[in-house]
Amino acid sequence: MDDIESMLKELTEAGGVSGYEEEARGLMRRYMAPLGELSQDKLGSLICRKQGSAPAPRIMLAGHVDEIGFMVKLITKEGFIHFTNLGGWPNQHLPAQRVMIQTHKGKVPGVIGAIPPHVLPEEERKKPPERKNMFIDVGATSIEEVVEAGVRIGDAVVP
Repeated sequence: MDDIESMLKELTEAGGVSGYEEEARGLMRRYMAPLGELSQDKLGSLICRKQGSAPAPRIMLAGHVDEIGFMVKLITKEGFIHFTNLGGWPNQHLPAQRVMIQTHKGKVPGVIGAIPPHVLPEEERKKPPERKNMFIDVGATSIEEVVEAGVRIGDAVVP
């Protein structure tokens, strides 16, 4: 794998859910540091300025570091994690989506599940799954196991 491919892989795999961009911003900082003078504004935007030798033209490259994702909303006594959106995701795309929960103890892998259609009322089977019927399964069997893994309400969930 060449340097650019390696860098792109690292950047695209970094967590950067809106409001939780620290990991992705840190990588950008590392890659941009040799290129110019770095600064960061109060909103967390990373700015790299490189002075050229000519007065014109001036060029600006801009991009987003954040991504759409989710946030832990509730942990059930059975160890399932309910979540809310941070950005827009169509409900029908969520079941079976692999996710990574960013916790204070590290990353916890999970998968989005939904109530199986055969246990839903006939009317609900015909519709896309509702968010209220979805959860993240991290392989735990109790709230205690989830908490022991480091998951807390408000943690970012990265697809």
